[in-house]
Amino acid sequence: FSRLFAVLPDPGNRTDILNDAQFAWMRVAGPNPTVITRLARLPERYPGQAEALRSAIALSGDSLDAALAQRRLYACDYSGLESLTPGTFPVAKHVPAPLALFVVPPGGRRLQPVGIQITQRPGRPVITPNQGWTWQCAKLAVQVADGNHHEAVAHLGRTHLLVEPFVVATERQLDETHPIYILLRPHFEGTLFINNSAHSAIIAPGGTVDRLMSGSIEASRKAAVEGLRAIPFDQGDLEQDLKRRGLADAVIEFPYRDDARLLHAALERWVTAYVGLYYRNDADVRADEELQAWAAELVSPRGGRVTGFGDIDGQITTRAYLVRALTQLIFTASVQHAAVNFPQYPIMSNASNYPLGLYGAPPEANATEAQFLALLPPREQALVQLNLGYLLGNIHYTELGQYDDDCFEDDRVAPLLAAFQGELAQAGDTIQARNAVRSRPYPFLHPSRVPQSINI
Repeated sequence: FSRLFAVLPDPGNRTDILNDAQFAWMRVAGPNPTVITRLARLPERYPGQAEALRSAIALSGDSLDAALAQRRLYACDYSGLESLTPGTFPVAKHVPAPLALFVVPPGGRRLQPVGIQITQRPGRPVITPNQGWTWQCAKLAVQVADGNHHEAVAHLGRTHLLVEPFVVATERQLDETHPIYILLRPHFEGTLFINNSAHSAIIAPGGTVDRLMSGSIEASRKAAVEGLRAIPFDQGDLEQDLKRRGLADAVIEFPYRDDARLLHAALERWVTAYVGLYYRNDADVRADEELQAWAAELVSPRGGRVTGFGDIDGQITTRAYLVRALTQLIFTASVQHAAVNFPQYPIMSNASNYPLGLYGAPPEANATEAQFLALLPPREQALVQLNLGYLLGNIHYTELGQYDDDCFEDDRVAPLLAAFQGELAQAGDTIQARNAVRSRPYPFLHPSRVPQSINI
C-alpha cells in the first residue's frame, strides 16, 4: 500500500487502525464525526446483546453502571447499513453493519474502544481489545462501515444533495439584485457542476463509487437519499444535531464539535447583521414576495422537496427564522462540507487505514494476521481509492469570508464583513492554539482551509 504513493505524497496513517487510541480519535476528528452518540442506556436490540456489551465494558476495567450514570458511554451504530446490497463490481464485497462501544475513563476526556459487535444478531459475540487479530478485524469492519456511511450519507447526502435545491430555487426565484441572492451566490459557486460531474461519473454505475464501496451503486445512491430525508432541514442545525446525539455538553475531546461551533457562531453573527440591513422586522420578511416564492419552491413536491423547511407551513415568517435558515445553509455549504470532504486525502487515501470496501466477512474468533490482510482491498482497488482521495481532498478553491471585491455594492455591508473576517481570523488563532495541545492536530476547520462553497 505504501508503494502506491510513488508520485503523490504519502499522508501516512497506515497503522492508525492498529492503534486503539487513533481508532477512537477517528470517531471525533476523522472524516465522519456525525455517527458517534453518547448513550443514556446500553443498546438492547437483540436478546443477549446487552449482557455481552456489559461484559465487554467489565473487561476494560470499568463499570457499566458507573459509565452510564456519569454519561461516559458512547457508541457508533451502523445498523442502518444492514439493508445495503453488497457490491460486486469489479469483485464481490462485504457490507459490515457493526456496533462499536467506547467509554471515557473517569476524569478523562478521550474515547477508549471497549467492544465491537461485527454482526448485530442474537448470539453473535462482542469482540474486545484483548482478542488480537480478531479485534483488528473488528476495527477494520468499523472503518469500512464508517467510510460507507461517510461517502453516501454524511458527505453526498447531507452536504451535496442538501444544498443543490437551494441553488436551483435561488436562481429561479430571487433576482440577482436581491440581497439574499447576493449573500448566497458565492456559497453556491461550482455546486451544480460538481454534483453533475459526480452523477455522471463518480456515482454512476461502473464509476468510482461503484468500484470502491462495499454496497452496490444502487444501494449507495439510495442510502444517500434516505440519509438526507431522515433529518428534516430544521433538525440538521449543528446544535440540534449535537443535542440529538447527546454531545452538546459532553466533556470529551471533540475537535470537530469545538471548531465547528466557533465558525457557526461567527457565521450566525455575520448573517444576523447582514439580514438586519434589509429587514427591519418580521413584517418586512413576510412582505418579501420573492423570498416567499423561494421558500415555496424549496418545499414544493414539484420543486425542491426539502422537508422541515420554514417556520409556518413552509413559509418564512420571521427574521429570526430567516437568519437561522441562511446560517445553516451557508454553514453546510462551507464548514460542514469541509469537515467531511478534506479528510479524504490525508486520512482516507491510504486503503490500509480507511478502506471503503471489505473483501470478505471478518472472522469473529481466532483471526490471524493473514485473515486481516485478506480483508483489505486488492492493489488495483487501493490505487483507485488513492486517486479519488487525492482528487477530492486536496483541492482548496476560495476561502470562507473572502468575497470578491465587487460582491457587495451596498457600502453598509463593508464594516459588517470586516467584523466577520476579524472573527474568522480569531477563530483561526484559537484553532491553531488548540491543535498545539490536542492528541493530534485537527486542521480541517481552520478558516483558511474552508472554501466558501461545495466546489469539489
